[in-house]
Amino acid sequence: MKFDFDFQTFKNLFNHLQNEENPVVVLVGGQEGESEMTWYEFPGSYEDSDDDKKVLKERGFKNFYELLNVLHEKAGISPVDINRDLEVNEQYNLMIFNYYVPPTAEEKSFFKSIKCSFYLFFVCENEAEEVNAFRIFYSKGLDYRISDLLDAQFLVDINNPDLKDEFYIAELEKLVAALATKTEVEINSEILKKHPKALLSSEVSKKDFLEALDYLNFWKLADVEEKAQKFYEQWTKDWSELFEEDTYYDDAYFPLRFEFFNDDNTWHSDWKFDPEDLEGIVAHILNEEDWTFQYPEETYSDDLFPYVQKALSERGFELMQMNTLGDSYQFFITKKENVLPLLHISNKLKLGVEQLM
Repeated sequence: MKFDFDFQTFKNLFNHLQNEENPVVVLVGGQEGESEMTWYEFPGSYEDSDDDKKVLKERGFKNFYELLNVLHEKAGISPVDINRDLEVNEQYNLMIFNYYVPPTAEEKSFFKSIKCSFYLFFVCENEAEEVNAFRIFYSKGLDYRISDLLDAQFLVDINNPDLKDEFYIAELEKLVAALATKTEVEINSEILKKHPKALLSSEVSKKDFLEALDYLNFWKLADVEEKAQKFYEQWTKDWSELFEEDTYYDDAYFPLRFEFFNDDNTWHSDWKFDPEDLEGIVAHILNEEDWTFQYPEETYSDDLFPYVQKALSERGFELMQMNTLGDSYQFFITKKENVLPLLHISNKLKLGVEQLM
């Protein structure tokens, strides 16, 4: 997979951060919660953080410029003059893109979502007097300290990445398209052609709840209008008011999200299950008592997902889940054509809908 990033795209977005708004926050289809680009000064933006100063000490650096030179060495950038920079308190521009995606099967036991960060420095190439190129680093995890930057992977050619990185760079391209759409900053037109609808509206309406109820329930609900109106009214309230005193816990999700289902359209399961269990779950939702699928012997739990998805895909369906924040699944089935719009709606309404990796 090839991408279409270029210097001018990043420089135009950075100019917006410097001159108009910092940070810029957007909702992006397929990404969890809010995504952003932000401008840091290095090292100024880190110097007041006790956690970052602790990382500096633990890693054996006397100052932040020593750490910067490690990054420069990774990326083939000339080292900074540490003594001079200390004397004049030199600041370097650092552009950061952050977004969140659902965890992989291995990560989901530990994390609700995974942060992906891209750290970009502008540089001068070919003895230019002004910046004319960039170097970019990439990290994936949940580290919010400067160690995340220090340990980040340098991307030699972001437009021709390794296969293992393609998904995450594709999400960055989508984020860049959404940022350009919101800010009206001019970027590479090929990026916008690929992602014309990457930016999601943050405004919530009753229509969003109608669509969510439709996508989440394999068997249509008789009272969908009433439910949508109820959820929309509850959305606009202080969510803690929906519960008895001191019983509300803010987990960043809409607290009534599991009420979107009726019992015929979903199944709650422990994280450990046999093939027969999964067959029964799907048969329950499809209302097909004899439904089965093919799978290798001695295959259990989430290792079964590729096989059940193959069987469902042949009929135009996909098995999904609503994140329970625990060692369990809230399974449901939707039409494959509804998967992407459902992920968009889930992002906006904070429903925690996820594809099964």
